[in-house]
Amino acid sequence: MTEILARFLKRRGHDVTVAHYATLTDDSDLVVPSWQSVTGKIPRTRTTTCFGDFPCVSVGCRFPELEFPYYLTTSRWKNLIRAHDRHIAVGGTVLVANPLVMTGVPHMMWCASTMLEDRVDRRAAMPAARRVVDRLAVGPVQRQLEKRILAGRGRFMAISNYTRDTLIAAGACPNAIECVPVPVDLKMYSPPATAAPAAHIGFAGRVGDPRKNIGLLVRAVAVLAGRNIPVRLKLTGDPEAELNELAAGLNIADRLDWTGWLDPGRLSDFYRSLDVFVFSSAQEGLGISGVQAMACGVPVVSTRCGGPEDYVIDGKTGKLAGNTPEELADAIAWIVADRDRRNETGAAARTLIVNSYSEAAFEDNVARTWAWTWDEVL
Repeated sequence: MTEILARFLKRRGHDVTVAHYATLTDDSDLVVPSWQSVTGKIPRTRTTTCFGDFPCVSVGCRFPELEFPYYLTTSRWKNLIRAHDRHIAVGGTVLVANPLVMTGVPHMMWCASTMLEDRVDRRAAMPAARRVVDRLAVGPVQRQLEKRILAGRGRFMAISNYTRDTLIAAGACPNAIECVPVPVDLKMYSPPATAAPAAHIGFAGRVGDPRKNIGLLVRAVAVLAGRNIPVRLKLTGDPEAELNELAAGLNIADRLDWTGWLDPGRLSDFYRSLDVFVFSSAQEGLGISGVQAMACGVPVVSTRCGGPEDYVIDGKTGKLAGNTPEELADAIAWIVADRDRRNETGAAARTLIVNSYSEAAFEDNVARTWAWTWDEVL
């Protein structure tokens, strides 16, 4: 999202600097965790480049292990904000906008989820002790930050209607939020010259993320196998031992294929190799991989998990399903069992993406929010 926005602003003639909080995992030399607080070490910033040619500033903090200090307003953030004329925050949640809110500058915020929606499944996967700390200390502080941000001077760009609705429910003013989906490169992600193999279904993304609920998809494949529907499940990334064990226990290990991690060119080929793309997620702010698959003419089956409900039009561009293996299997079978239906839903999927998720549509949306925020033409 950040790279897409930065490149668009650069095409419009703006000098763009990308700033981000330095994490304990990736930038340990810039942050000061609690066990180093008595050593005299101070948080630092570092300037490099990102996305090939953009100036990039990494901003350190104290006590990064608590997470919320990443978002606190420090002198390092204040200096960066004063050095620039216009400010746009981009993040999975609105929390990254806190320094902009606290310094009182008008700003835009492009985000995917509320704090709680982003966190609930990750919290469930934490070790017990960390889960308690998160629920009693980290989560409440971040919720207060979110409330302040949603009540601030920012203009919000939600990546889906689902995200917009959850932000409003969390306290945002409905008049301060536009729906601005992540765009897709329609040249890179385009339909194949020849039809994909029948009953090859797949998913692209972080299969280890508990929100993706890939175990449900594996179980749906087992249901289909029991019905003698010869599906194969293709997953991007490196093999996950837990999922391989689940597939073996269901006697479908031979139906599971791992592709390894794919660059954008190979990812588009991955989508073109599919008969159906499937979300089994518990929650998706948008589900950009579903948009990319549909741009390749692939219909999408999805649980009713939020973002995909904007573009998975039930019975037209794909199929919506319940949260049981049988219901997900029914939706997949509805498409793979009928070649004409599969081709019709795939063509409709491509048409919807061309009309609503193109780069041109994205640029119009951002320009409208820019004018709304600063009363000037982008």
